Amino acid sequence: MPPSRLSILYLIGVICVFTVIMQILLFLFSKSFTSCRNFEINRIHQEEIPKRVTYKDYLERPSTDLTKLHENWKREATILGKFPFEKKFLTIGIPTIRRIGDEYIMGTIKSIVNYTKPEELNGIYIVIFLADFNETWTTDISKRMNETFSELISAGTLVVIRSWETFYPPLKKLKNTYNHSYAQRKWRSKQNVDYAFLFLYSKLLSDYYIQMEDDIYTLPGYFQAIKDYISTFQSEWTCIEFSELGFIGKLYHSYDLEKLAKMVLLFYEEQPCDFTYLYFNIQMLQFRRIIRRPTIFQHVGLKSSLPGKIQPLKDRFFDNSEKIYKGDNPAARIYTNMKVQDGESLSPESAYSGEPGYFWSKGNGKTGDWFTIVFDDPQRIEKILIVTGSREHPEDSIKHGKLHASLSLVAVEASRPRCTNDIFLGYFDNGNIKVDNLTSVLGPFKIHCVGITLTENQDWWIIIKEIAVFIAD
Repeated sequence: MPPSRLSILYLIGVICVFTVIMQILLFLFSKSFTSCRNFEINRIHQEEIPKRVTYKDYLERPSTDLTKLHENWKREATILGKFPFEKKFLTIGIPTIRRIGDEYIMGTIKSIVNYTKPEELNGIYIVIFLADFNETWTTDISKRMNETFSELISAGTLVVIRSWETFYPPLKKLKNTYNHSYAQRKWRSKQNVDYAFLFLYSKLLSDYYIQMEDDIYTLPGYFQAIKDYISTFQSEWTCIEFSELGFIGKLYHSYDLEKLAKMVLLFYEEQPCDFTYLYFNIQMLQFRRIIRRPTIFQHVGLKSSLPGKIQPLKDRFFDNSEKIYKGDNPAARIYTNMKVQDGESLSPESAYSGEPGYFWSKGNGKTGDWFTIVFDDPQRIEKILIVTGSREHPEDSIKHGKLHASLSLVAVEASRPRCTNDIFLGYFDNGNIKVDNLTSVLGPFKIHCVGITLTENQDWWIIIKEIAVFIAD
């Protein structure tokens, strides 16, 4: 074989061997690299990236260690009154702390008690949580409560409790949210834990729980208003609000309190409870606020429990909705072309009903707006009184309007009654009108309709607080 051919074969052989060796080396390197890469990824996941904590996990071990609450913690927390053992209808929870310069808690308790009937007191607990660790203040306020409300405390209606500092998570190095100062973040974070402690204490005491602040007052009939409003709901609900402000007057089923407490603790340093409860309601599949209007609790405090903060908040829907004149008001249907707000207690029928409530239009009154009462049966009427505006909203009265009666009803067309044979009765004066001695004017004739008509535009909405119709003997 010629030398040139041998050289070529030799070269080809060397190349083949080299190629095989390179393939083996590449295979071994790739396997080693993959192994190292997988090891590194696992190390990063295991060592550098913490395990994701789910919402459910966090609820099972929230920021405050609930295992610190031993079996008899509620008895130890009770410092005045009997530890509640009988399940009742409603628990009213009120946390309070020391305020510099002003104090509202005693007035708040008095307002609630004074406007609760004796038989209604048997259906409630009032739980006052002294959430301040100042021993001098705690001793002083406890003594005054014991002296002022001794009968309620002895009866077990009023219960005063306190907590321990060990229950609270660290209140240092709190997250900076909402551009709040450090003092405000610390105040609201502690307040969240205060609420949670109160929820946990109260969760088995009653069917329902309502949250209050220590600077509110209420109205006569508030307890019955709560019961009546609850009874109107056929579908499931999570939270009913009896004040539109903050965390005042929020009613929950007691069986939801532990879940609410855990969620408040979950976000104790992120946001105030005023926000958290709204998210809780959504988690519980209530996607809109349910506010009873008129509301029945009003904020009265000026100085906040946060030192240096002025809090002049007022609930615009709060008013005394009790009827004054309480007419005979025979059965009737009510019609109006004024815009109607949501809520049964602000409906047109509320002005005529003998129950607490009034009609509050949604929008300014306009010339020609009307409000008509159509009696089921024509009536001989002696007197009519109509009151508009209210104590909280005197400007929402009828400034320019007239009252007339109709002897006949032709028909009701498109939700508007056609009443005829009208008799002018008078003009509104300072928001009110009173017409009496009607039998001497009308003689034997009976009235089928009573109508109000606005004669000029108004700058405000319209409140018709009470319509009292007195029939002739």
